Amino acid sequence: MTSADALIEALLSEAHETAEKIIQDAEQTVQNNLEEQRKKGKERARESVISIEKKAQNDSMIIKLRDRTSAESKAKWLILEKKHVLIENVLNQVKDGLRMRIKTDKYIHVLENLIVEGGIIVGATDLEIILNERDSSLLMDLEKLAEKIAEKTGIKTKITKSGKKIDAIGGAIIQTTNGKIVMNNTFEGILNNSKREIRFRIAQILFT
Repeated sequence: MTSADALIEALLSEAHETAEKIIQDAEQTVQNNLEEQRKKGKERARESVISIEKKAQNDSMIIKLRDRTSAESKAKWLILEKKHVLIENVLNQVKDGLRMRIKTDKYIHVLENLIVEGGIIVGATDLEIILNERDSSLLMDLEKLAEKIAEKTGIKTKITKSGKKIDAIGGAIIQTTNGKIVMNNTFEGILNNSKREIRFRIAQILFT
């Protein structure tokens, strides 16, 4: 028996005990009165019994509802927690996939496209790119990338590689040389910027 069931039983038992006492008191009273008073006393006793038993039933229903609501709430939270774990697992798999992608020959083209896209958004004459340790050693034609940016922005562009290094899986930070305008086109930056949408899409795939 659960604590809720035990409490319900206690309430019902108490209600019946109180009802019995009321009946006994009523019967004792009516014995000292006329028949009419006896009838009225018993009627009041019955009404009291009905009222108390109804109250006990209502109390027991409230407890059961609270217990059920609590269980349902816990179940919902558990489901949400499990969904959160599944979504995080998928996001981690995405990151693992990105770590694998940087090891392929196609990655340099992905990186160049990210630099060009970021450069177009920043839209400045003098651009600086910040890469991770590994990507800093990759051979890229920065002049050609600058030309692609200029074609889209209409602004003559120059790209230099920063001596700073970032802790990122891949991608690049593209910024003006004074650092006033920054575009985070690292893989992590892209994931963070799109995290809400990505989570929603993952949830649709997993749970619909």
